[in-house]
Amino acid sequence: MARITKKEQDANERISAEIARLNGIFKDLSEDKKEVALRLIERVAFMTITLENLEKEVKKKGPVYTFVNGSQKMTIEHPAQKSYNAMIQRYTAAYDKLFNLLPKDDPRNINTEDNDGFDDFVRRRE
Repeated sequence: MARITKKEQDANERISAEIARLNGIFKDLSEDKKEVALRLIERVAFMTITLENLEKEVKKKGPVYTFVNGSQKMTIEHPAQKSYNAMIQRYTAAYDKLFNLLPKDDPRNINTEDNDGFDDFVRRRE
């Protein structure tokens, strides 16, 4: 049996913490919606931590790098940036689906026409 590395253990702990945080937000869902939400929560939590890791990599190494192949030299997008760009779109879609499971009158549901999310952003920063 393969041993889990410290890095993998840290990632698993961060994912578990994110799952717990999201489960707290969605604890009052009806049972049928909760069943759907559980799988989405797991995926969103994984993507959240993965995106954080990719962000660190991009901040450390930059969004582009110089690729050398023989005498050719070109600037290309860093693989971490490319992965981040692809995943952020899927993350946003999954998060949207997850929050759409909340009742429309629930103040945690930030996807209402009257709420552009700014107030929620400010509250999280306080």
